[in-house]
Amino acid sequence: MWNRRAQRARILAERYQGERLQNLRNAYPSLLDLVARTGPPALSESARELNTTQLDQLIHESWESPGNFSALEFFARAVLQPYAASFPAGLDCPWCPQPPQAGCLRPQADGLAFDLVCALCLRRRPFPRTRCPGCNESSETKLASFTAPEFPHLRLQACDGCRAYLFVVNLSLDPAAIPEVDELAGLPLDLWALERGYYKLQPNLAGI
Repeated sequence: MWNRRAQRARILAERYQGERLQNLRNAYPSLLDLVARTGPPALSESARELNTTQLDQLIHESWESPGNFSALEFFARAVLQPYAASFPAGLDCPWCPQPPQAGCLRPQADGLAFDLVCALCLRRRPFPRTRCPGCNESSETKLASFTAPEFPHLRLQACDGCRAYLFVVNLSLDPAAIPEVDELAGLPLDLWALERGYYKLQPNLAGI
């Protein structure tokens, strides 16, 4: 009985995985054409050289091994983001296997609530402000924040336990900010953190 159930489960998994992959493949031609025509030179050249088999492999690796950033990660994430964002509302980022791209502080009641922004589906989910999203460290002596005058709404949150960091965007200081976009502006803080031995939880689409 259990063998039959296991066999049926494998058949269904393979069947619907194939259908989902085919849906993703439908986006390949338009994505590669757009990047080849309008992307920066390196990405444009890659778009002209990539084929369907290579893209399938990139997407599989990006989905199964989150955080392993490569120069071609842009293509996998560009295809996977709309797919991941279509998941039912109850299946937020704990089910979507990607680290957070950024954090954000948003006004709530008389204070600020803290959310993490998924690097793949870009959904936000609440997370304790006093914990490291990389290792769950909560000791005040190991958690630190750094800012720069030129980016008043950006804060670099770092952990001396796991040496991870991410940007936190304060929406109370700039309501128009978009965390996954505004964190790209923090390059000077990125360089500062990298020089001191920290690593970013998830490189952005610029590879930083």
